[in-house]
Amino acid sequence: MSRPLPVFSMGLVLLIGGAVAGFTTGWSRPNWAPSWVRDRLDRWSGESTVPDRQADPPGERAGPTSVAIDPNPPAARDRATLPTVRLASEEVARMVGIETAPAGAVRHAHSLSANAEAAYDSRRYATVSPRVAGFLREVRADLGRRVHRGDNLAVVDSAEISAARTQFLSARAALNLAEATHVRTASLAKTGQVAARTELESRTALEQAKAAVMDAEQRLRNLGMGDAEIDRIRTSDDRASLLEVVAPIDGTIVSLRAVQGEAVQATAPLFTIADTRTMWLWIDVYESEIGQVRKGQSVDFLVPGSETPVASGRVTWMGTEVNPTTRTTRVRAELANPEGKVRANQFGKARLRIGEVHSAVVVPSGTVQRWEKDQYVFLPRPGLAFEPRRVQTRPIDGDDRVEIVEGLQPGELIVVAGAYRLKSEIDRGAIAEE
Repeated sequence: MSRPLPVFSMGLVLLIGGAVAGFTTGWSRPNWAPSWVRDRLDRWSGESTVPDRQADPPGERAGPTSVAIDPNPPAARDRATLPTVRLASEEVARMVGIETAPAGAVRHAHSLSANAEAAYDSRRYATVSPRVAGFLREVRADLGRRVHRGDNLAVVDSAEISAARTQFLSARAALNLAEATHVRTASLAKTGQVAARTELESRTALEQAKAAVMDAEQRLRNLGMGDAEIDRIRTSDDRASLLEVVAPIDGTIVSLRAVQGEAVQATAPLFTIADTRTMWLWIDVYESEIGQVRKGQSVDFLVPGSETPVASGRVTWMGTEVNPTTRTTRVRAELANPEGKVRANQFGKARLRIGEVHSAVVVPSGTVQRWEKDQYVFLPRPGLAFEPRRVQTRPIDGDDRVEIVEGLQPGELIVVAGAYRLKSEIDRGAIAEE
């Protein structure tokens, strides 16, 4: 009759048997073993035991791709290098939607977009008033009419006009009398027939008459009369109460409030004239972007519903303050508007060119994928493999494309559709490794 083994001996036997069984399992089925066991096996065998996704253990569904995953932990992984993604078959590539195309070089310039509003050029804009109270005898201009400086727009009937002309003619007559009196008095003073005081008084009266004429003439000028009109009044003794309202600048009548027969006040706006061949564009640039704007930069104005600019011009002025509410700075540009496509108070987008025209590699935005802090594109390789390459990009304003600043040459074949699915496989591999 055999003696039972002590408890200590039985435990030792079970421990040795379990170790042998675990080692055998890890050697034959490395994907079942824990990560520390796989690391030891890798060191002993000198080969990577990272399984292909098509060699998944029984009972697990095989994935459509095979990813060569870096065996180093994520903390030690070089961000510049990502594993290559390998697809199982051409059928899988079609299912994933992989499309490739060569990277092409185009010439373009970087731009900046900002909200903008069109306005009249204040230097070529004028509101016309009658300058006197009265009644509109005639209205000779209409909306949209192109006028030139000095053109007659309307006629105002005003008693103030008659009084001003009469004052001027009376002052002229008083001046003529004062001049004749002074000449006669000065002649008599030389012969001693009149006192010197009398000659002095006549000279004083002459100067007063001259001042009265200057005052009356200035009043006529303030009413809008020029040298030719004043000379005509002087020579023809015209005391009429009619005043012509004339255009002060060249331009187009953009506003009309004059109604024939209506009473008007001196400051009532009758017409508005604007030279629309040049328009201003007020641009609201965010304070974070104002440093990219310079005087002289070209500007395109785009209105909603149109992809092509309606007018172009250049930056002529930059604001000196930031709006406390919108955090924007106002920038002014002058637009050439010979065809009148730009209208005052029109909203749209200003596209400012902030860089020179250059040759660049441009790809669709979906081509570039982000991993941690870097950006990558995928390049096809033989055997349905796709290699990720790190690139540096720069956005293109108002476009769904990006410029590849570094990392890609024109003509290189890249994945333009399905890149996100390839990047997702790398994510899955990283999660499995962790």
